[in-house]
Amino acid sequence: AQTVDTPDTIVLATPETPYMCIGFFQDAENELDLKYCQKHNLPIIRRETGGGAVYIDDGQLFVQWIFQKSSLPRMVDQRFQVFVEPLIETYKFFGIDAYYHPINDVHVGGKKIVGTGAGTIGEAEVVTGNFLFDFNYSTMINAINVPSDDFRERVNRDLGQYLTTIQQEL
Repeated sequence: AQTVDTPDTIVLATPETPYMCIGFFQDAENELDLKYCQKHNLPIIRRETGGGAVYIDDGQLFVQWIFQKSSLPRMVDQRFQVFVEPLIETYKFFGIDAYYHPINDVHVGGKKIVGTGAGTIGEAEVVTGNFLFDFNYSTMINAINVPSDDFRERVNRDLGQYLTTIQQEL
């Protein structure tokens, strides 16, 4: 538990096994195809920060800042901007022309390559993001709850046009 004596901490983590992750305020039954998730051994984990349903696997490296409130700007949009700057610089180091896309994303050529989230967990202020090495579009599309196969195809097409990865960029 965070106390006034707890140092600010940065955690880097890659999941050991794939799972579906839903935001704090989402309803798993509405957002996900629970039968698909069960059939494909995809646990469902609720994160304590906001955001939408997303497929998580070892193609992603997560960056989590666990900070004292006094260590971050008060305004959430400013927190995101401070958080994404080192991510952007890292992408640029590897030759990927990443840039800040307000309020909380990083883009490359008009496509999202980093999504972030933030929340207060106990006494800690937490900001999270990732390095997206690769992404399993198929599993993501099949695991979400959609009204029809036509809609699923549309989401699949849109996701492919809106989301990029390090592998695709390099």
